[in-house]
Amino acid sequence: MNILVNGSSVSRGPGSWPYVLQDHYGADIVNLSQVGSGNTYIHETTIAELSQRKYDLVMIQWTESNRIDYKVKNIDLFNQSIFTSKYQSEHNDWKGKKIFPVNDQDYIEQDWIFSCGYVKNHERGMLKSAFEDYYRYSGAAEQSYHRLIKIISLQSYLKVNNIPYLFCFTRHFTTLPRFEHLNKQLDQSLMCSTYLWDIATKNNFWTVSNNPGQFPHPSPEAQTLFAQAMIPYIDTIIQ
Repeated sequence: MNILVNGSSVSRGPGSWPYVLQDHYGADIVNLSQVGSGNTYIHETTIAELSQRKYDLVMIQWTESNRIDYKVKNIDLFNQSIFTSKYQSEHNDWKGKKIFPVNDQDYIEQDWIFSCGYVKNHERGMLKSAFEDYYRYSGAAEQSYHRLIKIISLQSYLKVNNIPYLFCFTRHFTTLPRFEHLNKQLDQSLMCSTYLWDIATKNNFWTVSNNPGQFPHPSPEAQTLFAQAMIPYIDTIIQ
């Protein structure tokens, strides 16, 4: 089984849920997830990848709505930042990672910049200037709207093309009452109702990074429990 995964840092690296599922199913994983990425990157690069190669299952872990990202003409202008797809695709691998039949980092589009939702407080220079006007004029409601539209759009693309998929979320997926008309467009049966952050919080399963400014991430134990929660959904989808 060939599985396409997309998401952010919690869907990336050794011990994360995609590789728990890889071992469980004996699957081949192509993982486009990038540290710091947001929902525009997830939405657009998933469609771009599916237009080039076929997969038996697509698994998307949508991230926070306040993460904004976009493609740029010259990614080298942002070489001082770690929040680019060029930088992350060169640093997300680990020793001993399975790269047969393909090293999935070769499929990463190199020209994306990521705001992480808080980059304005952690970055200086080009990357800060690339996002500061957006955060000046856009708030939580607008960001929630954009995320909903992206989820609906990718859902529609996958259904129209008859591609099996499962959506999941890092934290509780909530929307404002004013967007109820959009919420009704979502196929809840293909959205995992278990949240990785809940598992980590309930069991105190956290891994603290040595990188300054990086918040704790769910530990491999939390990732394993999260993957196990998705297995019944996947078994139903692929049967």
